[in-house]
Amino acid sequence: MSSDNPKWLVFFLVATGVFFATMDSSMVNIALPAIMAEFQSPLAHTQAVVLIYLLTTSATMLFWGHVSHDLGREKIYIIGLLIFALGSFLCSQARSLNVMLFLRFIQGLGAAMMMANGPAMLKMAFGPDQLGRSLGLMGIATSLGLMTGPALGGFLIEYFSWRTLFLLPAPICITVGGLARIFIRPQPGPESSRQPFDWPGGLWWVCLLTAATYTLSHAAAPHTSMLQLISGCGLSGLFLFFFLRRQGRLAHLAPGGDAQPRAIIPAILFQEKSLVIAVATAALIFLCLFSVLILTPFYLDRVLQLPASQIGLIMLAIPITALVTAPLAGWLADYSEARIVATCGLIICSCGLYAFTTLSTTTPPWLVAGRLGFLGVGLSLFLSPNSASALRAIGEPYIGTVAALLATARTLGMLLGIALAGLSFALFFSYLSGGLDMKDYSAGQAENFVRALHYSYFCFLAIGLLAVILSASRPIRTKA
Repeated sequence: MSSDNPKWLVFFLVATGVFFATMDSSMVNIALPAIMAEFQSPLAHTQAVVLIYLLTTSATMLFWGHVSHDLGREKIYIIGLLIFALGSFLCSQARSLNVMLFLRFIQGLGAAMMMANGPAMLKMAFGPDQLGRSLGLMGIATSLGLMTGPALGGFLIEYFSWRTLFLLPAPICITVGGLARIFIRPQPGPESSRQPFDWPGGLWWVCLLTAATYTLSHAAAPHTSMLQLISGCGLSGLFLFFFLRRQGRLAHLAPGGDAQPRAIIPAILFQEKSLVIAVATAALIFLCLFSVLILTPFYLDRVLQLPASQIGLIMLAIPITALVTAPLAGWLADYSEARIVATCGLIICSCGLYAFTTLSTTTPPWLVAGRLGFLGVGLSLFLSPNSASALRAIGEPYIGTVAALLATARTLGMLLGIALAGLSFALFFSYLSGGLDMKDYSAGQAENFVRALHYSYFCFLAIGLLAVILSASRPIRTKA
């Protein structure tokens, strides 16, 4: 199936959604200290503002990838853009943390509908020969969103309120969504390929992500007992067992036409080594990236005592360097071996992670920005070749599932990165400070704060090196 819509019109629609989704995530990270102060909530509860958003996208993207193949990717994408705008506006009006979390769930549903379909829409619009370049250009939109978020977020927090961060995207997204509804023609999937969604498998998938996220994010909380921790791990393992058993059962059933649901993750996808590695490395590197994005603003705020506007400028280092590198990465994705380019990007990311293990209480802000820049260059070099290699490996019947799977891997990595960053830092800081939480931080705990950061970053450096090893083992791509 090919798209009848002009490719640059499709690109504009996808780029708009990517821009605001990435801007939202980067702004919310900057706003966490302000949200914590207003609602007087501990870190484990405050970081749920980000966790619930990522959990919702991770849990529902595979569903939207399946539904979009039947109903039309463009249609689902536009609806998602409008739901995202509505959720963003309502978040700006939240008067309690619990209400805020529910509205972030609504916003996450809209983001999942967009992220599950963006790469697939680009492949259908641009074709496989220009896939790398289109993904590279999408990297520019991603970088601009990440670049705008910290700077604009820091300015709005310092001079207005964190609520304006959620209020700003709503009218623009609604306008673009309305225009797209007029000018973009939905492309429904073929009738012969339609199959019902695997609701039992979807239920186990949601239960697995929810149990694992809750367990990780609350593992270091003072009120969490060992029994609760063991129970959470046990439930996560049980849900994983039921999910895998369900997927295995569907894989071994004979085709039953429209009556038999397709597995959420079809078994044929696991036969493509390049796809498995692309998904795994994406999850691992986003885990490492979001550990940095969560912990660094607290370091800049608590230890270096910088104002919110300056913190936003420092956090710009990642998107600025990614913006410069994205076009080159897209070109290399079409003309070079993905294994080489993506692995080099991961090596650069690992160097950046190692640099964060050398932070001190007196590190100049510009050196912190330099460390973030390493991550931006490496991430940009990794993303386009990695995504292109996965999308090229699979044919049209599964392109929506693969796009959703890649997006799920990234958001799952973000989700785990946030949860593990909070868990590892809380454990190390509590041990070094004699049982204190981050909300109890004072200037006298600066050394312990930095040491806890070091130990946490060493853990994520090990995960980054694992991603390097996996990426280097990709199969060599053979050109047609």
